[in-house]
Amino acid sequence: MTLQNLEHRLAHIFAQDTHHKDQEFGLMACEEALAAARIGNYGVGAILVSPTGQVIERGQNQAFYPIFRSDLHAEMVVMNSFEQNFPKVDSMRGYTLICSLEPCPMCVFRLLISGVQTVKFLARDELGGMVAHMRHLPTAGKHLAERQEFVLADVSEELRQFALDIFLLNLEHLRQKLWSR
Repeated sequence: MTLQNLEHRLAHIFAQDTHHKDQEFGLMACEEALAAARIGNYGVGAILVSPTGQVIERGQNQAFYPIFRSDLHAEMVVMNSFEQNFPKVDSMRGYTLICSLEPCPMCVFRLLISGVQTVKFLARDELGGMVAHMRHLPTAGKHLAERQEFVLADVSEELRQFALDIFLLNLEHLRQKLWSR
């Protein structure tokens, strides 16, 4: 699996898939993931959709490039930008964040605290995803989670597999880089 193979695959996954309601937004998240992988970051992307159905923020993992910032996961980048650009919004009811990969523990807590009503992800992260382990949250986290929904996005299996593959592309290289610090 190479970056070129993945670029070619994404170019052939169409947004016109009417059988899956999150396909178009999932493609956008995967475009961001591909952009992250191109520059050597983990291939994870996210978008934020307003209550009116408009994409208002897009972001990608920036943990390694342009500089090392361990907090700049795709979800964090999107939320940082949203909070900067929309300082008067005081409720995230009706907003949906769609990310290419299941959020990690850090991102889950950020999303819980922010109150984003719905969080959808394309691929499960067996290595570091937190959504599958929400029952293990501290009591405060469990209470916050009662007002939100964390679910798999309704996308084609082809797009779901792409989201996982783009994440796995740089995984071993970046893992070695982290452990050598």
